[in-house]
Amino acid sequence: MKNTSILFTANTDLAAPILNDIEETDIQLLHQPLEQFRFEISEQGHRMINDYLDEVAFVIYGNLRNARYFVQWLQEYELSEHFRQYVHLAADQTTADFLEEHQMAAVMPKDNAQPIDLLEFVLRLSYGGMALYPTTDQKSEELPGFFNELEMPVLEFPVCKEVPLKEQKLQAFREAVYQAKPGAVLFHNRSSVIRLTTAFPGLDFQSLTCISGSPGVTKKLYEEGITADLEADGTWKSMLKLLLESKI
Repeated sequence: MKNTSILFTANTDLAAPILNDIEETDIQLLHQPLEQFRFEISEQGHRMINDYLDEVAFVIYGNLRNARYFVQWLQEYELSEHFRQYVHLAADQTTADFLEEHQMAAVMPKDNAQPIDLLEFVLRLSYGGMALYPTTDQKSEELPGFFNELEMPVLEFPVCKEVPLKEQKLQAFREAVYQAKPGAVLFHNRSSVIRLTTAFPGLDFQSLTCISGSPGVTKKLYEEGITADLEADGTWKSMLKLLLESKI
């Protein structure tokens, strides 16, 4: 591990929990965030939220990315003061800290909470009301699905969308990666498989140590003709544990 760098391409806000933890280790991470997003809220979405403001009891943030763009919306529409009356549930410490910086009292059921952890916490709350879930346009997330299965009111609110990486930035990433010559690559989710193989055609993945973020990622790698050497269980915590314990 100490003699090689590990290529990692997740969005910085999305991967904030593992990035912060890695700073406290000697893991050499070559972070080239191929996933890029921008703030975008439709007027229809804004009006929809206004219609349901009185029914919202709490806001749930699955990651820092969604929290960041939701807070931007609050600021642009001067709704920050109104939303301070709600309960704000954060999945990880980084997101909770960000909310606190913006005077939103954040509750974190457990560090690096999974969707099921957040759901269980909500079920223990002694009052009802609708959950507001800031999300990303055209991206499905697990927790709202849990709410729908249990017929619990949840309002998904797209606050950002993924945008293509500019060619100039992609070229800069390629030059950095080819020069660094990483010895391993961490595929954190299924979409990262195609993203990585497309962005870095000059990499010989068969000669690299390929780390899969989950069984689903391992399956996707297999479909693309790549063998996963190591496999985590789908959480940032498990990926970090794997990186710390493995000798690459």
